[in-house]
Amino acid sequence: MRASARIVARRQPDGTTRLTTLAGEAPLLLRRTTRRDGGSGFGGSGTGFDGMHGPDLLDGARGGDTVSVPAQVCLAGGSAGPLGGDALRCSVDLGPGARLEVHGVAASVALPGPNGRESSLEIHARVGEGGALLWSPQPLIAARGARHRTFAKVELAADARLVWRDELILGRDGEEPGSVSTRLRVVRAGRVLLDREVAMGPRHPGSLGPAGAGGHRALGTVLIVDPAWAHEPPAHCAFAGIAAQDDPGVAVATMRLSGPAVLISAAASDGAALSRVLDRAL
Repeated sequence: MRASARIVARRQPDGTTRLTTLAGEAPLLLRRTTRRDGGSGFGGSGTGFDGMHGPDLLDGARGGDTVSVPAQVCLAGGSAGPLGGDALRCSVDLGPGARLEVHGVAASVALPGPNGRESSLEIHARVGEGGALLWSPQPLIAARGARHRTFAKVELAADARLVWRDELILGRDGEEPGSVSTRLRVVRAGRVLLDREVAMGPRHPGSLGPAGAGGHRALGTVLIVDPAWAHEPPAHCAFAGIAAQDDPGVAVATMRLSGPAVLISAAASDGAALSRVLDRAL
């Protein structure tokens, strides 16, 4: 199966963001959602631009921009999969000043297909001057026998903001994991900010051992890019509480990148514990 999805968003004179294009094919179905209870539309978890806990690093009202309202899109799987052999593509285009939050409603399950073929998902996002993108889909579960590859490229203007969240679950309950590789490449103002690839599963030797997953079944990251940090880097204490975990089944690391960004990586015994940690990061 080949399927694609496309989102184009433009800022309006009143500060709102209009979705000029919203098109998708199963299993990449897109639905516009609305803000609930004055929050971000994330089920009341407060993980949108205006609901950030802690340092409020992506608060769109900063700098006098009190009416900038992000558009919200829900990514809903319209069929099982991805199945081996599927080739999926998603593009996101945010014009200057546009703000968009993309989230999911359910985890996707990478499943084996005929002849052991690999499934793939390619994401290309562009965020214009003064724009902001929050990408927070539900986890990807690598079922036994699956072969899957995800490649995401994000191009940011110098003053664009980004929150990018990834979650991977190695196998369903009581099941051996499939094999999956995920790569995130972020280019800011024409220069590479981050190029990170993670490969897990039986087809990647050593990935499940002490130097890889280390026995954890859930892995995830949150990348936060804020141009304000170019002049005033975040204090270490701003993210210190995230790494302080009482659960011995959870491991967390925070890394300040050479650009105005912080990368938070976490590994946990299960998806619920991983989600709790990444929620704290936001």
